[in-house]
Amino acid sequence: MKYFRILLLILFMLCAINVQAAHQLYADKDGIKIPYGTKLELYMSSDLTTKKLVEGDIFQAYLVHDIYVNNKLILPSGTIFRGRISDIVYARSLSRPAILYITLDHLVTKNGVQLPLVSGIASNFGYILKDDGALTTNGNYFKAVARDAKKAGAIVPRTVNWGKSAGDDLFKGAKIVFVPVAALGGVIACAGSAVYNTFADLFRHGDEVIIKKGEHFSIILLSTLEITS
Repeated sequence: MKYFRILLLILFMLCAINVQAAHQLYADKDGIKIPYGTKLELYMSSDLTTKKLVEGDIFQAYLVHDIYVNNKLILPSGTIFRGRISDIVYARSLSRPAILYITLDHLVTKNGVQLPLVSGIASNFGYILKDDGALTTNGNYFKAVARDAKKAGAIVPRTVNWGKSAGDDLFKGAKIVFVPVAALGGVIACAGSAVYNTFADLFRHGDEVIIKKGEHFSIILLSTLEITS
């Protein structure tokens, strides 16, 4: 009976050790969570341009600053984030601009483990960031015509100023003759430029979206990110 009780005690101790080990294993697997809504600053590893990109192209970006949680380094600067071109609309005639959608969908930990993330772009890269995450410019045919008309309108003041300075260099009072002639020439050039560009804008492609290598930008986490390794 004595030996039986000793055997039971040994079995109980073994079970307790196994339970504790199992609990410890589970605890080790629990990751540290970076909450929804956290912004992370990254920088591009290469140029992205709608002149060359196609849907599905992969790119990399790197974390700018160390990320700490409870004073523990979770993501060191330089952590790799990988993304893809999720959609693209190329610049088209009628001066319609390109539209670019980029998605960062996973990162690589220092141990080489790929962790998926759900994120959205929070920087506009100097473009318009639409509600659906698209990067583009505020361009179209009518805006291009207005821009060209404004450029053409600047011709007249320049030619008038030229007439004033050229007339003064020749003889006193010469600008009285030169200024009207220069103004007339400016009006003709202005009209010609406006007509030419208005027609050309029908066939010109709109602005491209270009993101430079090394450019900093932010993403926002749209779900909790759990770092397990």
